[in-house]
Amino acid sequence: MKKIYLFILIVTCALSFNANAKVWNVTNSGFTFSPSTVTITLGDTVIFNLASIHNAIEVSQATWNANGSTSNGGFSVGFGGGMVVPTMVKTYYYVCQPHASSGMKGQIIVNPSTGIPSAPTVDGILKFEPNPASYNTKVHTGLPAGVSGKLTVYDITGKSVFVRERLINDQWIDVSSLNKGIYIVQLESTEYKRTAKLVVTR
Repeated sequence: MKKIYLFILIVTCALSFNANAKVWNVTNSGFTFSPSTVTITLGDTVIFNLASIHNAIEVSQATWNANGSTSNGGFSVGFGGGMVVPTMVKTYYYVCQPHASSGMKGQIIVNPSTGIPSAPTVDGILKFEPNPASYNTKVHTGLPAGVSGKLTVYDITGKSVFVRERLINDQWIDVSSLNKGIYIVQLESTEYKRTAKLVVTR
């Protein structure tokens, strides 16, 4: 139940990244992705709903053209599906690794958008600067002076990967130990409970 709740939070926070953001769904029809190409706007979310024998791994264009299956180190959606929120304006090429040689592949074409805030927030209480972050980010909690809250960072599987028990407003945290990806951050105090999205890049 906790993982389902966190997944809903991930989608909600992804949508807050852009007020006009959309959610796109990709399924599999046998051994093909459906649709095989989606054209989205930066800030949109792509959700893969796949059979348990299929995954979706980002590859280079050359690998994609050759029906290869070697990852380029980009996004990786596990068997059965998952979520991708592209962070760059470009064409993402991906394949199902076990079935790439059979031509099971797709594209996500990402177009630019305007008005995307640099630090997405939920209810204006919790935000990060910079966001995306590589090594350190300053947490703006909106909490009054002298009030601290517990900050918990969850990965997209719902696993807690970072906890700061007593966090005050405008405090820096080190995210260098986190893998590249999207995280859901929850702030809890006696009066507030807020959630926001943090993107970690390298």
